[in-house]
Formats: sequence, structure tokens, C-alpha cells
Amino acid sequence: MMRKLTRKAFMTVGLICLLLTIVPASAFSWGDAVHVYISDRLKAKWGYKNINEMWGSLGPDIFNYIFDPALCPVWLADQTHGRTNDSFMKVWSEADTISERALAYGFINHNEAWGADYTAHVSGLSFGQDYGYVNAKAMVVLNTTINPTEPYDPMLNPTLGEIFDSIGMDPDQQLMVAHVVSEYAIDIMLRNDVDPLIGVKIKAAALARSKKFPALLIDAYASDYAANCPGIDYPTATYIIASAEAEYSNNMISYGKIISKPEPVAVQLIAKQIVALAPGFLGGPLPIPEADAIELVQAAIYVSMEICNDYMSEINETIDYVDYNLTTHGIIY
Repeated sequence: MMRKLTRKAFMTVGLICLLLTIVPASAFSWGDAVHVYISDRLKAKWGYKNINEMWGSLGPDIFNYIFDPALCPVWLADQTHGRTNDSFMKVWSEADTISERALAYGFINHNEAWGADYTAHVSGLSFGQDYGYVNAKAMVVLNTTINPTEPYDPMLNPTLGEIFDSIGMDPDQQLMVAHVVSEYAIDIMLRNDVDPLIGVKIKAAALARSKKFPALLIDAYASDYAANCPGIDYPTATYIIASAEAEYSNNMISYGKIISKPEPVAVQLIAKQIVALAPGFLGGPLPIPEADAIELVQAAIYVSMEICNDYMSEINETIDYVDYNLTTHGIIY
């Protein structure tokens, strides 16, 4: 049985690798539920304004899953996440109305320069200094066996990193795979342990968000997007931005429903989502039964849940860190 599990793991991880290697590295930091939770805790305003703050905090990830290189997805992701103020602060500069300021407030608290993604992806506060909390946990995950309850065996129960090595993945690809699984694991634990309504909040933010958000993103980025992406003119840039925001809203409505399910159901549905995307990138059907692939992705999520069980210490410190930096940079409305 263990030999069969290991063999299936080798094949499934290869599928996930193909899925993830074309995604910008900045796509993998904190998960959607964590970003909404952080923005809800920061809560500059209440009620509808807080809905917009929560939706805005998801905004930088809108373009992460544009895969066509002709559309310059790396440029878009770098602009919205940015490690320099002159990229993500464009949204704050363009915000005029209260609803736009609420959206921009959430958008800014996500950034990699001094926002929430800094602690996940650049340097953690409680764990993962100089690596980022989620990056550092992903490294631990890579050194964990596919079945942590059984003794280590390089043939029957190898580490995830050994599995990745065996199929020719480079270290960056390995980190991306472990990172995205850890994100989902933390989202699920957050729902379990801290905020059982986090899925409802994600769904509400997507459904009730201000319709001004696409226009705000267009004002902030469309001209520069057209100027920096060969073959993209201004009308095309505006269309891509607005379409991506609408599609992301639909995805978050679905994710809000999934994360609200009981843990076994949520884990299974998340695993199904990952596996369902694989054929599109493979250009054909899965080489193993779908049920086997889903089972293996589920196992990886549960391994990450064990490794990331101190996640709330990092999230709480991140909230204090971001709150201070928002005030310091004058992000107040």
C-alpha cells in the first residue's frame, strides 16, 4: 500500500509542478482567507466600508492567474504586490471617494514592501526571518515525509523534497508547490480555529464589493500596462483588467463556499480544484485516476497543517506590523 502511495505521489506532484511553474512567485504568500482576516482585523471603517476593505485586500492577487505570457502577467503581479511604494501606491493615489479609499486601504495592506505579504514572502516575524513565514514553512514541508505517521523510508515513505528531486524539479519549483499547499492549509486552520465565518466574509466581499474597483485599477495601471506590455494597447489593457477582476470575484464566491464546508469536505474540494486545472496545462487527461490524484493532494494539505500549526502567532504579529506601517505611510481615511 505504501509503495502504491509513493508511486502515485511521484506522478501527482509532477502534475502540480506543471500547473504552478508558470505562476509568478508573488502569487504565493498568504492565502485568500488570511488576507481577508487581516483586513477585517485592521478594520479602518465598519459596515459596507469594511466589505470594500476586505475585497481590496484580495485585489493584488487578481492578476496572478493570467497565464498567457503575451499578457505580461509577471509585470502585473509585480505592480500590484510590489516591493517599492511606486507600484502598489498608485491605487491609493487614484482613490477619491470613500468607497474607493476603502478599496485602496485593503489593497495597500497586502503589499510585499511593508504589508502582509512581506511577512509571508520576504521575512517572517515569529518564524522564517529572511525567508518569509510561509516560505520557511514550505521548506520544512519539503523535508517532511509523505506519510508523517510512518517511519522515514527513502523508497516507501520519502520526503516531499525527495519526491520532487526524483522528477527533476528545481528548488524554486519545489518551494512553489510546498508554498501553495501551505497557504491552503493555513486558510483551513484559520476557519477551524479562529473565524468560522471567514468563508462567508470572502463571499460577501466578492458579492457586495463596490463596482468602482475595476475603474480604480484601470486608472492606476492601464496606461502603464499598455506602455510596458508589447502588443497591448490601452483599450485592451482596460478590458483585461476589468475582465480579470470580474473572474476573480466569481472565483472568490466559490472559494468562500468551499472554505465554509467542514474540514474534510473543504480539503477534498480544494484538492479537486488543483487536480481539475492540471489537464488544461498538460494538454490532455490525467495519467492517473483523478481520485488517486485528489487523495495525494489532500495528504499534502494535511502534512502542511501539521507543520504550520503555529500560524496564528505570525498572523497576529503581522496585523500589528501592518497597522503600524499603514499609519506611518499615511494610509488613513
